[in-house]
Amino acid sequence: MSQTKTIRLLILNDSRSEAERLISMLHNAGRPVRAQHVDSEEALNKLLQEKVWDLMIGLDSSKSFKPLEAIRLIQRLNKDVPFLLQTDNEGTQPVVEGLKMGAVDVVRVDEDQHLLLVIQREYNSREQRDQRRFAERRHKEIERRNQQLLDSSRDAIAFIQDGMFLYVNESFTELFGQENRDELECMPVIDVIHEKDQDKVKRFLKEFTLKGSEVDTTTLEFCVAMDDGSQRPLKVDVRKSSYDEELCIQFLIRTSSANSEELEAQLAQIKSQDLATGLFNKNYLLDALHLAVDQSENLNSALYCIGISKFNETVTTKLGVASSDIVLGSVAAYAKTLTSKDDVLCRYGENTFMLLTQNVAADGALKRAQELCKQLTDHIVDVDGSTLQFHYAIGVSVINETTANGEMPINQALKALKAAAGDADKTELPVKLYEPESKKEQKKDISNMVQRAIESGRFKLLYQPILSLRGSEKEHYEVLLRMVDDEGSEISPNEFLSAASKIGATTKIDRWVVLESIKILSEHRKNGNQTHLIVNLSRESMLDSTLPPWLAVAFKAAGLPSDAIIFQLAEIDINDHLNVAASFTEQINKIGSSCSVSRFGCALNPMNALNHVTCSHVKIDGSFTQELQSSNEDAAQAINEIVSELHQHDKITIVPFVENASVLSKLWQSGVHYIQGYYLQGPTDAMNYDFDTES
Repeated sequence: MSQTKTIRLLILNDSRSEAERLISMLHNAGRPVRAQHVDSEEALNKLLQEKVWDLMIGLDSSKSFKPLEAIRLIQRLNKDVPFLLQTDNEGTQPVVEGLKMGAVDVVRVDEDQHLLLVIQREYNSREQRDQRRFAERRHKEIERRNQQLLDSSRDAIAFIQDGMFLYVNESFTELFGQENRDELECMPVIDVIHEKDQDKVKRFLKEFTLKGSEVDTTTLEFCVAMDDGSQRPLKVDVRKSSYDEELCIQFLIRTSSANSEELEAQLAQIKSQDLATGLFNKNYLLDALHLAVDQSENLNSALYCIGISKFNETVTTKLGVASSDIVLGSVAAYAKTLTSKDDVLCRYGENTFMLLTQNVAADGALKRAQELCKQLTDHIVDVDGSTLQFHYAIGVSVINETTANGEMPINQALKALKAAAGDADKTELPVKLYEPESKKEQKKDISNMVQRAIESGRFKLLYQPILSLRGSEKEHYEVLLRMVDDEGSEISPNEFLSAASKIGATTKIDRWVVLESIKILSEHRKNGNQTHLIVNLSRESMLDSTLPPWLAVAFKAAGLPSDAIIFQLAEIDINDHLNVAASFTEQINKIGSSCSVSRFGCALNPMNALNHVTCSHVKIDGSFTQELQSSNEDAAQAINEIVSELHQHDKITIVPFVENASVLSKLWQSGVHYIQGYYLQGPTDAMNYDFDTES
């Protein structure tokens, strides 16, 4: 489940405070929700028919509206909304009764960790069902298009089952001298074969059928008996296929000439070859991997990612950079001698190779990788009398029935190579078999990464423009934080802020963001720009009573007007600490700055927070925009309602995640003040958006 994707949740519970506690618990666990409290059949019926929901959580002791009635209503309306039942009772009896009732699972009220795991499982299952339904619709559409292509193909095509024509296209019908394809369909194949070749064709079809589904395409030559008594020789490509979900044999008679076939073969070879090494290229590897994945239920394969350590440095020092391709070609030629005829060896990256082998288990793959690593390491490359020797590392991924697609083993082999290269100093043969990290290991790794980033200052700021739909000349950017990992890649706050919170580092990070924002904005404003920044603050910073006076000092020291920065708090943090949030926003207002509320609209009563805190801006939760962009008919009404209420509270509204122009007219009609998203510009290193072109 995506940590940033908002779960659409229905809650059935007599206690509204318990419903709010559930929402807060989910947000704190990194699972934002848009929830509705249900207390009657009429309310649930209306919600189910108006919107799409991901999950429903209900308490078995609810009296205002019983869970059994809710489950029956969901089933009656044929909605895919998993019902998760909570109970105060101990033992297996309530679990059995809940499952019989139709709930997907039963969880004790006080077992939040269990509840989180079940929610994640059911949300993932729901997403997979959505993907399956989408795939089925796509499959039907592709089948329809394929049928049109078959019908209109210039090549003669027929499908044969049990010795009879199951389907023939128009070209096949014309080739056999018939006027209507109905005359051939359901006719025995032997009836159109000349008498002298009938035994040959019978024997061929029988043997071909017995060979199984993995048989290669075979050529069959025979003569056809035409209606005028003449013979017509034909050369047919025969392969196993399926038509209308029935296993069958396909006859294909191409209209292309021998010369064009030869040219196509040459072009295919060039297309699949890496020119520098003579090995296969990435495209060929992907095709081979897709085939390996298709066969993985019956035949395991392995993918080896072979990396050469310090290749450029070694070659440049001894021979010069111009010799890189020659050296790499020599290494590739030797590596090729270590493979068998069924192996696929390709050049993947600048200094990396990929090797795909068939019919190998995990232990065998690891042993083969160790042998390869030793053979390659022992090999001496000779270029015009100069010799070079390299160190290698190999990452291995096993392709089995759990492999979903051709890209997965590539990613796994690359990760295993990275791990193997990291152990190069500790072992003579740096070889690693891919193993998925446990969640505990991932969290520990992120915590260590955050600590190293704090110590070495590996944080950076990005800026995303916020554009007015109402003609305002004010320039706004939101400041977005990124952490840079050991390899220089940017990591989103969604992945590291919870780890930072656990080691007590969020307030320190927030203050660094504020100081950097003040410094950069001060320089930016010297060019005459009246730019405003929106800076996000964590829950811990909101709870820090020393922050507002510290901000006043920071503004004064930089000579920057305090109204140049708007401080943004999350709606869930405000609702969890209403009194503190009210005091904090009041103090921010006193120093001349203002506040914004982000991810607004997810609480049971969103407007309640606005009655307590002092804020000028409200950023609506991105799930509203995502629904609007997915052509959801009710999404426009939901946006209109929430924007209208916010305007009644005199709030400036911002809608994020605007990805295309199709929603602009709806947002403009709703009265939204500002928009933000990739349609305008993604986050960048500098405040360089041209607001004048959009005014």
